[in-house]
Amino acid sequence: MKLEIIAVYENLDGYILEMEKGNADCEMLWYKYAVEPYWEKISQWAPFDMSDRKPKPIKDIEKLKNQIKLLKKIDLNELERKLLQVVEALPNYDDDPITIAIYPLNDENAVVKEKQNGVLGVNVFGNILINVNPFSTGYVDWIPYVFAHEYHHTVWGNYWHVIHGGLTGKFIESILIDGQADFFAKGFNEALNPTWISQISRQQEEELWNKYYSKLLNETDVDYVKYMFGDTDAGIPWCAGYFFGYKIIDCFKKRYPKISVKDMIEMNSEEIFTMSNYGIELCN
Repeated sequence: MKLEIIAVYENLDGYILEMEKGNADCEMLWYKYAVEPYWEKISQWAPFDMSDRKPKPIKDIEKLKNQIKLLKKIDLNELERKLLQVVEALPNYDDDPITIAIYPLNDENAVVKEKQNGVLGVNVFGNILINVNPFSTGYVDWIPYVFAHEYHHTVWGNYWHVIHGGLTGKFIESILIDGQADFFAKGFNEALNPTWISQISRQQEEELWNKYYSKLLNETDVDYVKYMFGDTDAGIPWCAGYFFGYKIIDCFKKRYPKISVKDMIEMNSEEIFTMSNYGIELCN
């Protein structure tokens, strides 16, 4: 499978120059230089409009310049080698090439900077946007992780949306999509420990499971943002849905270590959950 990495951060001179003139229309210029030249290719496989996934503009030009200097230190050949290892470990159901566009990420996004190691991935129906804030320590190691997570979504989505079909829309599907993706990504670098799958204590886990998540698994009308990303007012920690998705998959793999990542993709979510035994016992 062919990968094409587009280092968008290398092509923002025009944006910076016009922004420095003063009274510039940031949104318009960002679209002109950072989005329009690439978006048709990035969204080429999408069957519907995915404009909400377009990368956001960066207004602080001095910070952007510094980010670009750091991003230009990335060895793109080495990065491509690591991304190809991911693809080779989980062949897709077709040979469509994958475009990976790497963008600088606004430093004002504190959540990504402080909790997500400066790297945010977005899947655009097969192609992938990787938004990077190089002011975060160790961000280079997290780019392959985020790619692996999003690439797993690509393979999973290809099977369940295109080849097989049969999605139920239940919440268990939503959490296990990300649980499987994180388990797959973590397999390439066990030293990396994502905050979003490790931030909840055993006591919190039991309380949240019994109060909320065990009751939502088979529901199709769930407040996805609240239960996946958390709700401070409701006492639901950040990214709790990701945590439970990973925990269920981790339990499943401990019980069935010989079942491959590809085989799991082809299993329905209810079956994976039942076989994991999670909820009956909380595995370590």
